[in-house]
Amino acid sequence: MTERAIGYVGLDHHHAEPYLQTLDALQAKATVTCACEPNPAFDPSTVASLGDVPVYDSLETLLAAESVDTIFLTLPNRDTPNAIERALDSGVDVYTEKPAARQVADLEPVLERAASADETVCVSYPWQSHPIARDLRGLVEDRFFGDVRAFEARYVASQLSFRDTDHFIFDPDASRGGILQWLGIHWLQLIDYLLEEPIVRVNANMASGTEGVAVEDVATLQLETAGGAIGTLHCGYHLGEGVYDTRIDLYGSDGRSSWDPMGREFGFEGETTLELDDVSGEWASTPHRTITHEYDPAPGYGGSWGKDFVEEFFEACDGKRNPPVTLEDAVAVLRILDAAYESTETGEWIDVDTDGSVT
Repeated sequence: MTERAIGYVGLDHHHAEPYLQTLDALQAKATVTCACEPNPAFDPSTVASLGDVPVYDSLETLLAAESVDTIFLTLPNRDTPNAIERALDSGVDVYTEKPAARQVADLEPVLERAASADETVCVSYPWQSHPIARDLRGLVEDRFFGDVRAFEARYVASQLSFRDTDHFIFDPDASRGGILQWLGIHWLQLIDYLLEEPIVRVNANMASGTEGVAVEDVATLQLETAGGAIGTLHCGYHLGEGVYDTRIDLYGSDGRSSWDPMGREFGFEGETTLELDDVSGEWASTPHRTITHEYDPAPGYGGSWGKDFVEEFFEACDGKRNPPVTLEDAVAVLRILDAAYESTETGEWIDVDTDGSVT
């Protein structure tokens, strides 16, 4: 794998530190040589993992002054599409924080631009690289579940009183939405990846119940896939400081699975367990089984499996494979978000159009 010079853009972001730690763990393959932070009020020296590199106040200035192979972006959703285009115009590969835009209409021009580019763009949805997620994908492909009939997902986190609500991720102009667009979106993408069939209808209800915060702090979605499976996603800022409550359960005609991806506290140490129940009789002697994954402690976003995701991106940049998550994949997730926010406004079910519009 080619060693790559990385420019990191967007230091005023919750994921900047862990992404830099991931890149530091990949030093033989990538080195951060420069950075950019457009917010003059943010002090780059507070980012401990950045190291002693030049920091610019705009992406354009960085690209003009530095020779980089790849840009890592953790900018506001509002600013990300333009940054991707600027990087592509400079012949630079892009790894960007999800969801890569506020809405589908903002990302569509970038999709057209990327289609004619030689450069690689990857959107950060690394949960699909988790070993349990890959096991689940294999079980779906091997028909363990038979026909997947239903699913239940939950992503509950600490209350906003424990968070910096002055940050741009809670600004509707910069980000559009709240917990659905910031955290619940992980499970929307993962369900799409696991089931290998698109979500085609959405019915959503959201509330903004935290004083001074305009984006939603709780959301509940009903979802239907092209294959007829129906499910729910609940996400909310409900818990104590640093506490999480997550779940992804699948129910099929022949089997079911249950998994808590996060654990009580965010981190990638210890172990996580996938519970399986066979209904078909295939596992007659032991119909209930578990698969336990013991984490290999590693720094960075997603630990060792987050590093695997970034390595797959670098392999795609070298032409050895497709990006693990493409801009087209990101558009598919944004279609669901567009439908969810439309449903919240209208109180109706919204069909998600395969061309990117909602009706």
